[in-house]
Amino acid sequence: MTRLLLVRHGETAWNKERRLQGQGNVPLSPHGVEQVKALVPVVRPYAPATVTASDLERARQTAEVLGYGDCTLDERLRETDLGVWTGLTIEELTAMRSADYHAWRAGTFLPEGAESSEMLTERVRPAIEELVGAPGPVLVIAHGGVVRAALEILLELDMEKLVPVSAGSLTVVDVPEGWPDHEGAIAKLHSYNLTGYSGMGPVPD
Repeated sequence: MTRLLLVRHGETAWNKERRLQGQGNVPLSPHGVEQVKALVPVVRPYAPATVTASDLERARQTAEVLGYGDCTLDERLRETDLGVWTGLTIEELTAMRSADYHAWRAGTFLPEGAESSEMLTERVRPAIEELVGAPGPVLVIAHGGVVRAALEILLELDMEKLVPVSAGSLTVVDVPEGWPDHEGAIAKLHSYNLTGYSGMGPVPD
Protein backbone atom coordinates (compact mmCIF):
# COMPACT_ATOMS: atom_id res chain seq x y z
CA MET A 1 0.00 0.00 0.00
CA THR A 2 1.21 3.50 -0.87
CA ARG A 3 0.02 6.47 1.16
CA LEU A 4 -0.29 9.48 -1.17
CA LEU A 5 -0.12 12.90 0.51
CA LEU A 6 -1.62 15.63 -1.69
CA VAL A 7 -0.79 19.20 -0.62
CA ARG A 8 -2.24 22.32 -2.15
CA HIS A 9 0.09 25.33 -2.05
CA GLY A 10 -0.51 28.25 0.30
CA GLU A 11 -2.37 31.41 -0.64
CA THR A 12 -0.98 33.89 -3.16
CA ALA A 13 -1.86 37.55 -3.74
CA TRP A 14 -3.80 36.46 -6.82
CA ASN A 15 -5.86 34.05 -4.72
CA LYS A 16 -6.80 36.87 -2.36
CA GLU A 17 -7.67 39.15 -5.29
CA ARG A 18 -9.88 36.41 -6.81
CA ARG A 19 -7.63 36.48 -9.87
CA LEU A 20 -7.54 33.37 -12.07
CA GLN A 21 -4.09 31.93 -11.58
CA GLY A 22 -3.81 28.92 -13.83
CA GLN A 23 -0.18 28.53 -14.81
CA GLY A 24 0.73 32.11 -13.92
CA ASN A 25 3.99 31.92 -11.96
CA VAL A 26 2.91 33.71 -8.78
CA PRO A 27 4.72 33.38 -5.42
CA LEU A 28 3.10 32.79 -2.04
CA SER A 29 1.83 35.80 -0.14
CA PRO A 30 3.09 36.35 3.44
CA HIS A 31 -0.22 34.89 4.62
CA GLY A 32 0.30 31.88 2.34
CA VAL A 33 3.72 31.28 3.88
CA GLU A 34 2.11 31.27 7.32
CA GLN A 35 -0.53 28.79 6.13
CA VAL A 36 2.21 26.43 4.95
CA LYS A 37 4.19 26.84 8.17
CA ALA A 38 1.04 25.81 10.04
CA LEU A 39 0.84 22.71 7.82
CA VAL A 40 4.34 21.50 8.74
CA PRO A 41 3.25 19.61 11.91
CA VAL A 42 0.37 18.08 9.93
CA VAL A 43 2.61 16.73 7.14
CA ARG A 44 5.87 15.88 8.90
CA PRO A 45 4.54 12.97 11.04
CA TYR A 46 3.83 11.05 7.82
CA ALA A 47 7.61 11.05 7.13
CA PRO A 48 7.34 11.03 3.31
CA ALA A 49 10.00 8.98 1.54
CA THR A 50 9.31 10.46 -1.91
CA VAL A 51 8.54 14.14 -2.51
CA THR A 52 7.67 15.83 -5.79
CA ALA A 53 6.13 19.19 -6.65
CA SER A 54 4.77 21.23 -9.49
CA ASP A 55 7.48 23.43 -10.98
CA LEU A 56 5.39 26.60 -10.57
CA GLU A 57 6.77 29.06 -8.02
CA ARG A 58 3.94 28.81 -5.48
CA ALA A 59 4.30 25.02 -5.30
CA ARG A 60 8.12 25.15 -5.18
CA GLN A 61 7.96 27.70 -2.38
CA THR A 62 5.43 25.56 -0.49
CA ALA A 63 7.86 22.63 -0.76
CA GLU A 64 10.67 24.79 0.63
CA VAL A 65 8.61 26.01 3.60
CA LEU A 66 7.59 22.43 4.37
CA GLY A 67 11.28 21.50 4.40
CA TYR A 68 11.48 19.69 1.05
CA GLY A 69 13.13 22.32 -1.13
CA ASP A 70 15.34 19.71 -2.81
CA CYS A 71 12.39 17.67 -4.09
CA THR A 72 11.80 16.59 -7.68
CA LEU A 73 9.86 19.06 -9.85
CA ASP A 74 7.35 17.83 -12.42
CA GLU A 75 5.66 20.15 -14.93
CA ARG A 76 2.86 17.60 -15.37
CA LEU A 77 1.67 18.69 -11.90
CA ARG A 78 1.07 22.31 -12.94
CA GLU A 79 -2.35 23.86 -12.41
CA THR A 80 -4.87 23.91 -15.26
CA ASP A 81 -3.81 26.23 -18.07
CA LEU A 82 -6.45 28.97 -18.29
CA GLY A 83 -5.16 30.45 -21.54
CA VAL A 84 -6.06 34.07 -22.24
CA TRP A 85 -8.02 34.31 -18.97
CA THR A 86 -4.90 33.88 -16.85
CA GLY A 87 -4.53 36.89 -14.55
CA LEU A 88 -8.10 38.18 -14.93
CA THR A 89 -10.27 38.58 -11.85
CA ILE A 90 -13.62 36.86 -11.45
CA GLU A 91 -15.21 40.32 -11.20
CA GLU A 92 -13.68 41.35 -14.54
CA LEU A 93 -14.89 38.20 -16.24
CA THR A 94 -18.42 38.36 -14.87
CA ALA A 95 -18.64 42.01 -15.93
CA MET A 96 -17.23 41.53 -19.44
CA ARG A 97 -18.08 37.93 -20.34
CA SER A 98 -20.61 36.71 -17.83
CA ALA A 99 -22.20 34.05 -20.07
CA ASP A 100 -18.80 32.63 -21.07
CA TYR A 101 -17.58 32.62 -17.47
CA HIS A 102 -20.62 30.72 -16.22
CA ALA A 103 -20.42 28.33 -19.18
CA TRP A 104 -16.77 27.69 -18.32
CA ARG A 105 -17.72 26.93 -14.72
CA ALA A 106 -20.34 24.52 -16.06
CA GLY A 107 -17.76 22.83 -18.28
CA THR A 108 -19.31 23.87 -21.59
CA PHE A 109 -16.87 26.61 -22.67
CA LEU A 110 -13.08 26.95 -22.86
CA PRO A 111 -11.17 30.24 -23.10
CA GLU A 112 -8.67 30.46 -25.95
CA GLY A 113 -5.58 28.40 -25.13
CA ALA A 114 -7.10 26.83 -22.00
CA GLU A 115 -7.21 23.20 -20.88
CA SER A 116 -10.42 21.35 -20.13
CA SER A 117 -10.77 19.37 -16.90
CA GLU A 118 -10.43 16.21 -19.00
CA MET A 119 -7.16 17.47 -20.48
CA LEU A 120 -5.86 18.26 -17.00
CA THR A 121 -6.77 14.80 -15.73
CA GLU A 122 -5.03 13.07 -18.63
CA ARG A 123 -1.91 15.21 -18.09
CA VAL A 124 -1.82 14.37 -14.39
CA ARG A 125 -2.69 10.67 -14.74
CA PRO A 126 0.76 9.32 -15.77
CA ALA A 127 2.45 11.31 -13.01
CA ILE A 128 0.09 9.88 -10.38
CA GLU A 129 0.47 6.35 -11.72
CA GLU A 130 4.25 6.67 -11.50
CA LEU A 131 4.15 8.13 -7.99
CA VAL A 132 1.99 5.39 -6.49
CA GLY A 133 4.78 2.99 -7.46
CA ALA A 134 7.46 5.05 -5.70
CA PRO A 135 8.70 4.45 -2.13
CA GLY A 136 6.06 5.76 0.22
CA PRO A 137 4.61 7.70 1.79
CA VAL A 138 4.64 9.94 -1.29
CA LEU A 139 4.20 13.70 -0.87
CA VAL A 140 2.86 15.64 -3.87
CA ILE A 141 2.87 19.45 -3.60
CA ALA A 142 0.72 21.00 -6.29
CA HIS A 143 -2.54 22.86 -6.93
CA GLY A 144 -6.26 22.62 -6.30
CA GLY A 145 -6.97 21.39 -9.80
CA VAL A 146 -4.29 18.73 -9.54
CA VAL A 147 -5.67 17.48 -6.22
CA ARG A 148 -9.11 17.26 -7.83
CA ALA A 149 -7.71 15.41 -10.83
CA ALA A 150 -5.81 12.98 -8.58
CA LEU A 151 -8.98 12.19 -6.63
CA GLU A 152 -10.87 11.60 -9.86
CA ILE A 153 -8.10 9.27 -11.10
CA LEU A 154 -7.70 7.36 -7.84
CA LEU A 155 -11.22 7.34 -6.43
CA GLU A 156 -13.55 8.25 -9.33
CA LEU A 157 -15.08 10.87 -7.05
CA ASP A 158 -17.71 13.32 -8.22
CA MET A 159 -15.87 16.49 -7.26
CA GLU A 160 -19.06 18.53 -7.51
CA LYS A 161 -20.04 16.88 -4.22
CA LEU A 162 -16.90 18.01 -2.37
CA VAL A 163 -15.82 21.46 -1.23
CA PRO A 164 -12.62 22.58 -3.02
CA VAL A 165 -9.44 22.00 -1.06
CA SER A 166 -8.21 24.99 0.91
CA ALA A 167 -4.91 26.78 0.40
CA GLY A 168 -2.20 25.13 2.47
CA SER A 169 -4.12 21.88 2.92
CA LEU A 170 -3.39 18.15 2.98
CA THR A 171 -5.49 15.34 1.49
CA VAL A 172 -4.43 11.71 2.02
CA VAL A 173 -5.28 8.69 -0.15
CA ASP A 174 -4.24 5.09 0.52
CA VAL A 175 -3.50 3.24 -2.73
CA PRO A 176 -3.22 -0.57 -2.54
CA GLU A 177 -0.64 -2.62 -4.37
CA GLY A 178 -1.92 -3.61 -7.78
CA TRP A 179 -3.93 -0.44 -8.40
CA PRO A 180 -5.30 0.24 -10.99
CA ASP A 181 -4.96 -3.07 -12.85
CA HIS A 182 -6.01 -5.66 -10.30
CA GLU A 183 -9.69 -6.15 -9.48
CA GLY A 184 -10.32 -5.38 -5.84
CA ALA A 185 -7.34 -3.01 -5.57
CA ILE A 186 -9.39 0.01 -4.51
CA ALA A 187 -7.86 3.30 -3.40
CA LYS A 188 -9.44 4.82 -0.28
CA LEU A 189 -9.72 8.40 0.95
CA HIS A 190 -7.99 8.58 4.31
CA SER A 191 -8.21 12.33 5.08
CA TYR A 192 -9.52 15.35 3.20
CA ASN A 193 -8.65 19.06 3.33
CA LEU A 194 -6.61 19.07 6.55
CA THR A 195 -5.00 22.37 7.53
CA GLY A 196 -3.02 23.65 10.46
CA TYR A 197 -5.02 26.86 10.77
CA SER A 198 -8.61 27.87 11.48
CA GLY A 199 -10.97 29.37 8.93
CA MET A 200 -10.52 26.77 6.22
CA GLY A 201 -12.61 28.38 3.47
CA PRO A 202 -11.15 27.76 0.01
CA VAL A 203 -9.89 30.52 -2.25
CA PRO A 204 -9.83 30.41 -6.07
CA ASP A 205 -6.72 28.81 -7.58
